[in-house]
Amino acid sequence: MKDIQSRFGINLLILTSIVSAIAASVYILLPQFITPALPWLILFLALTTYVLYRILLKASRGKFNSFTNYFMAATTSKLLLLLAVIAVYLYFFRDDAIRFAVTLFVLYLVYTVFEVIWLLRINKPL
Repeated sequence: MKDIQSRFGINLLILTSIVSAIAASVYILLPQFITPALPWLILFLALTTYVLYRILLKASRGKFNSFTNYFMAATTSKLLLLLAVIAVYLYFFRDDAIRFAVTLFVLYLVYTVFEVIWLLRINKPL
């Protein structure tokens, strides 16, 4: 378990570095399309992905039904947390609403796909 955890952490750092490099490139080329909160969004989603993966990895040791319940609860919690972040940010920064929401959605998709790919690897040999 520790081996898969460390590999996940390393690959998450690599993904975050790639996402950050792409974000920096887009900021240089098209700064009007980037929200000022982008670095914080990347950090926030990377941390939530890591924490949820660790929780789900521990849940995978039990019954499959238990893992399914944990996965559904974790996904729902993550979505509700993201909606709360959007609501709070939009309350204070209405002028940046569309850029923030679109950026968060794209990052959410990237990190969720990454997390699901790694969750599928839990019971498969690498």
